[in-house]
Amino acid sequence: MASEHTEFDISSDLNAPFVSFHISDGTRENREDSMTAIEPLTENPAQSANERPEDSIYAVQPGKTSDYSSQEFPNQPSQNTPSQPHVAQNNVASGDVPALSVFDSLSVPAVLGDPDTTHQTVDDSSVSDRSKDTDVALVSISPYDDYHKVLKLRPYQEEIVKRSLAGENDIILLPTGTGKTYVAIKVIIQHLNNHRHDKPKVIFFVPTAELATQQLEKIKDYLPLAWSEKAMKIIGESNIPAERVKELVKGEEFAVLVVTPQIINNYFQMSSSASITDFTLLVFDEFHHAKKDHPYNELIKRCLLSGSDAAVKIPQLLGLTATIGIGDADTERKAVEYIIGMCAKFGLQQPPSDSKEVYAASQANVDEEYIRVSCAREDSVSRFLQDKIMAVLEKRISLRLTSQKFKEHGKSIGSILFPSDRHNQMYEHFVVSLSTSVTQFHAEVGLKEDVTYCMVALEHLRMYYKALELVNLLHCKHGVKYIESETSMWPIYRSIDEIWSLFIDNKEELERLQVEEDAERENYKITSLRQQLEQLFAKQARSKVIIFVQMRVVAQYMAELLCDLNPIFRAKEFTSTGPSAEVGGMNPQERFDALQGFEGNRYNILVATSVLEEGIDIQACNMVVRYMYVKDMIAKIQSRGRARHKEGVMMALLDDKLLQQEQKNSFKERLMFKSLEVVREMSEEEFKAKLVEQRKLLTPKKVQPPPKSRAKLPNAMISCKTCGVELGHMTDVRRYGQSHFLIIDGTLADKVTPYPDETVMRPMDGMQPYGKLLCNGNRSGGTPCNNRVGTLMKMDMGMYFGMWYIKGVCVNRIPLKKYKEVETRHNVIIQPITVEELQECGPDNQFPAHRITA
Repeated sequence: MASEHTEFDISSDLNAPFVSFHISDGTRENREDSMTAIEPLTENPAQSANERPEDSIYAVQPGKTSDYSSQEFPNQPSQNTPSQPHVAQNNVASGDVPALSVFDSLSVPAVLGDPDTTHQTVDDSSVSDRSKDTDVALVSISPYDDYHKVLKLRPYQEEIVKRSLAGENDIILLPTGTGKTYVAIKVIIQHLNNHRHDKPKVIFFVPTAELATQQLEKIKDYLPLAWSEKAMKIIGESNIPAERVKELVKGEEFAVLVVTPQIINNYFQMSSSASITDFTLLVFDEFHHAKKDHPYNELIKRCLLSGSDAAVKIPQLLGLTATIGIGDADTERKAVEYIIGMCAKFGLQQPPSDSKEVYAASQANVDEEYIRVSCAREDSVSRFLQDKIMAVLEKRISLRLTSQKFKEHGKSIGSILFPSDRHNQMYEHFVVSLSTSVTQFHAEVGLKEDVTYCMVALEHLRMYYKALELVNLLHCKHGVKYIESETSMWPIYRSIDEIWSLFIDNKEELERLQVEEDAERENYKITSLRQQLEQLFAKQARSKVIIFVQMRVVAQYMAELLCDLNPIFRAKEFTSTGPSAEVGGMNPQERFDALQGFEGNRYNILVATSVLEEGIDIQACNMVVRYMYVKDMIAKIQSRGRARHKEGVMMALLDDKLLQQEQKNSFKERLMFKSLEVVREMSEEEFKAKLVEQRKLLTPKKVQPPPKSRAKLPNAMISCKTCGVELGHMTDVRRYGQSHFLIIDGTLADKVTPYPDETVMRPMDGMQPYGKLLCNGNRSGGTPCNNRVGTLMKMDMGMYFGMWYIKGVCVNRIPLKKYKEVETRHNVIIQPITVEELQECGPDNQFPAHRITA
């Protein structure tokens, strides 16, 4: 069957599209590779695409051949061992031969000139020949001039790095795979050597733990030996205490720290002596995250605020990204303002450094195939769930909330009409909104039982909604499996017999329908995906595929499903770390093992959430699939960059609604490149004038810290979400770092019971979870509440503190999702506490250790 293609006219006023956008019926035609303008540079041009070195860097090639020198990459095994001397880095006169190792197999490039000059590589064969015919003198050199590997930048990289090497702030824009990291390493090397006697401190920020490991390896490979030994990484999962982070920043033990940004944000909030002057160079990898509430943005604002004081010397800033973004802009004017605003925020004096030619070559003729699928499947399991369980719960909730009892108490929610389309996300939004409205009546005498009933029923509806999603995306068995998993893990689903029995009484029939449905027909979406994968592996048996999905549970179930569908498919999930072990997700080691298996031959398919969209260097992938998943324009560009193979393919299986969203993303991508061109072509005077305008908008005002009052404000009362008993006040909570909220109140032990469970939360920032805090109150009827209302943490200094489980409590009888809502909805500022202040907390402020069960 021939493919039917539908062309989309994204925007008539933006010419020269970067993407060919078409829709297929699911049968992919054979096509010639369209990425001939960019190829990885390899030592052997005849090498097949599947046999290229893992860390090849894509570079613009004027023709079909390259005159660039070969570059040695970090993932290649080092040729040096402790017993092997390094190549001497002496200054030699033109025509002289640098001192070489006597080891014939040594292939480390020799260097002419000092580490900051242009390097010239020496061919392996010439090294070997000279080693045989010449007695080589080994020269003693400084460790600041000696390298594991010598960095040789390509011409476009040398051009784009000039401003940063001159000490200016800059944002470097280069497509995925064109060597942004190597450009940054060049800047770091020169910065360290130039500030050798000034105690340099370089922070290399990365958004994920995997990227921290990858970037540290590259940095250590290319730094001079003296600096390589002073490079380390710090990530949240390292569980390094705040006091140790302070030592690493303030001390001279390490000069280069590769960190996730929250580590340094926490450092500023936890240490009273923290200062922006502690650093000399800040590098922001994946800089496009620097917006809204992202930790990158908080750090840059801190630099901006410090920069208003002429006496404060702020560090040099370097941003790296493949796409600067345009925010919510939908016109060229707004897009240009956004880009210049990013420049102003970062302290630039000129437009971002980029290479128009590299971008044009990397984007030219990218063929993206879109397969249109139906929005929701018609199956007996979904119908049964909706008709026999969800509809019954909806009716029960409506009857209780509109009963005479509520009217007598003067508490009316009004008419309740659940959305008819239970597959639509609006249904989940309605359920969540209704739950929030109901909870505020929890304290009313005579309504407590009905409110509790409705809250539990609404939690069931949310669970069934997600089960419908899994049935729609995968097989019916996955929806049933999800229900069984959730109900066995969370006691709230079993807390009211009438609601729980509704599922138990229908469970047998639900399972029977699931078996029949899965045996009779496969989900069309899964069928389309399977066919595409089988076509790919039939054509290229060594293919590697990344499939992007929206939820962790979908990634897990899909990986299992693909392995069952065809023995050719060796699939593995790749997801972010969950907030606790019971919630799921993969820890950094598990993700590292998955990547290693994918780069090797253990897995040929990764089913990933957005955590894999950017940064992580994956050379093996030759197909990227977005399965019923569309995010924003930046995510689209980043996920496309995962297909680094010469014959890479980008494919998406989307319904009509997601296709419309994808059209908008394609339009915004073209708008971004057009706006970047406008910024590039501005005169120096015009650009600086617009910078001044944007800086006026960005200049932050110094916020005075709130008074450290311990007053029990009426609107800060915390109560159990289940039984309504009063537990404490939000004014006893202190922010420790960015995301930890400690209860500084020793009387907490009288209201809760600690229950050992180390899986309740992951260790971080020097804090080890002890377990859950369960409410000591009683439900209606006198039964113990035992609702989880908090988490008990043991600090590295030996003290215990509780933290509210925000989903298990209410503030002023209103349920919240995040601590941020405390400030926005209740006008309560959560005051910070530093590590120094925490160490001074007396017994009255700690959770008493003798009340903790051994």
